[in-house]
Amino acid sequence: MSLLEIVGDSENKLLGRRELKVKFKAGNGILTRQGAAEAIASKTGVGKENVQVISLKGKFGTRDAEAFAYIFSNQGDAKKQLSEYVLLRHLPKEERKKIRDEKRKAATTPSSQSEAPQSANKT
Repeated sequence: MSLLEIVGDSENKLLGRRELKVKFKAGNGILTRQGAAEAIASKTGVGKENVQVISLKGKFGTRDAEAFAYIFSNQGDAKKQLSEYVLLRHLPKEERKKIRDEKRKAATTPSSQSEAPQSANKT
C-alpha cells in the first residue's frame, strides 16, 4: 500500500475531533476513501469507523495524494457534525446505492396523508 506521512495534526476541542492533513506517497489514482481511512486508522491507532476522510486530492504531474480527515471520539459526534452525503461516501458502493434507492422510492411514493378534499362551496 501507500506510504503515509502525517503533515498536520490539530486537536479541535470545541468540536471534539482531531483534524489531520495527510500525504500518501505514490497513492494518486489508486487510493480510495475507504483505503485512506484504514491507513489513517492503523497509523493513529483508532477505529476505522471513527475516521472520516473529508477530501482526497491528487495533483497533475505528481504521484502523491493529499487527504484531509477528521478523527472523532465516537460516531455520534460524526453524525451530528457532518452532512449525510459525507457519511455516505465512506460506505461501500452497494450499500450507498441501496440507501439512495430507498430514499428515491420514499420520495416518489405518495404519502397516505395527502391533501384533504377541497369543498366546492367557496364564498
